[in-house]
Amino acid sequence: MNEVLDLLIYGKQILTLKGGIRKGSSLAHLGIIEDGIVGIKNGKINLVEERSGKKFDAKYEIDASNELVMPGFIDSHTHLLFYGSREEEFELRIKGYSYNEIQNKGGGIWNTVKKTINAKDDELEKILIERIRFAIENGTTTIEIKSGYGIEPEQEIRLLKLLNRIKYKVDITIIPTFLAHLPPKNRSEYVEKITNEILPYIRINNLAKFVDVFCEESAFNKMETLYILKKARDEGFSLKIHAGEFNDIGCCDILDMLDLTSIDHLVYSNEQCEEKIINKSVCVTLLPATSFSLMQRPANARKYIEKDIIISLASDFSPASWILSLQEVISIACRYLKLLPSECISATTINAAYALKMDKDYGSIEKGKFADVLVMNVPNYNWIGYTMGFNHVKFTIKEGKIVYAKE
Repeated sequence: MNEVLDLLIYGKQILTLKGGIRKGSSLAHLGIIEDGIVGIKNGKINLVEERSGKKFDAKYEIDASNELVMPGFIDSHTHLLFYGSREEEFELRIKGYSYNEIQNKGGGIWNTVKKTINAKDDELEKILIERIRFAIENGTTTIEIKSGYGIEPEQEIRLLKLLNRIKYKVDITIIPTFLAHLPPKNRSEYVEKITNEILPYIRINNLAKFVDVFCEESAFNKMETLYILKKARDEGFSLKIHAGEFNDIGCCDILDMLDLTSIDHLVYSNEQCEEKIINKSVCVTLLPATSFSLMQRPANARKYIEKDIIISLASDFSPASWILSLQEVISIACRYLKLLPSECISATTINAAYALKMDKDYGSIEKGKFADVLVMNVPNYNWIGYTMGFNHVKFTIKEGKIVYAKE
């Protein structure tokens, strides 16, 4: 007699993403089962196979026999924790002001830092929960959230503590990251504060999984970035960098000395950089919604794919790019980066899990993995990307639990 499943899903088209991370031509391979079933037990995938007239006992069933079933989206790069907005700067960008020009006038990140510092904890918590609920409704089941809008040690620690409290109030996996975002005028003193105060504290109190540094002309230079990341490595953190968003200042040279989980943005790069990325199997997280929002050149995604570089896609939700739905990110990537819908789906599921060092447990529908599953009200996967401005999610399932159902 078959054991009783907690949840059984019948799907017209099931995207399993079975077989691990994708690169090159395999990025478009989704491991599709037509007319299949997904069985869930104790929060994990118990079976995934063709329907073939088989009978299973389940406490609850979802009939998606005219719909798409796929892994939950994984958003591996966000700046979700901030207060206030910067819509006046959007108008300036339309008028032709650059990102750096706005920042040099006291706008940009500094604008948000002031508002975030002045906001009360309950205000930040309320708006963060609202954003997370929106993400869940749009199919995100795991989300990385960075600090970075506190700058000073006590404020950065405050933000990370808040993130860790939120973890237990929402039906989503939150991956907290400490971000060294911008140095104030006393930059050498500030770098020492990061390495001597912030990093040891967040390590002792287990407040972050990753340490990330914004390596850019307008932020931390290559040597400062290397110094911070070496200290972070010694404290036991996994490492990421923002690199090549506006300029190539040689941030990839850090790969000669450190192992990074991902390099994010990478609009500007060179052959030597790309070879290092390939040799170390580093994930390049592309953020097309940000290039789109800033009205700037996008990354050359097709070149990376042709070179067999592992790529993921993330929202990079921030005050400068108010786009959080990964369905919208996919729509932009199809049009702006010339990615196929299938490539985008791989990049927002199994490869995004790899960008967070979680691909053994998340990112695909395979027996033994956590049951983070979406039911999408579309006839096939091409509709994700083909359409824009629609939320196709009918059910969001997090570790076997239905956490969102469209009314």
